[in-house]
Amino acid sequence: MKGGDLIIGAMAGLVAGAALGILFAPDKGEVTREKIKKAAGEGYEGIKEFAGDAAHAAHVRARYARKEANKLRKVLEEQGAELKEEAREKLLQQLVKLEAALTKDEVDEQSQEA
Repeated sequence: MKGGDLIIGAMAGLVAGAALGILFAPDKGEVTREKIKKAAGEGYEGIKEFAGDAAHAAHVRARYARKEANKLRKVLEEQGAELKEEAREKLLQQLVKLEAALTKDEVDEQSQEA
């Protein structure tokens, strides 16, 4: 069971136990209603606090995820720039080889013509 599920289960158990205890207590109707109202208010406050804590935890996790995503983006951008430069260098090398081959072909053609 996850921590959040455990807390929700415990709170539900407390609220149910309090409600049953109040309903079976030998008090007047007005006193019983007042106790139920108080227990419901306390339960609401507990749930509200839990929801606030859960929202805060989600916010912290989202901030961490954004931070990690930004780190990853920077790494990919750097690697992309390196890859672009590497590809450019290979392309230039191929162009040099092509120019050399074309020059050689021109020289061979000229020598065959002569």
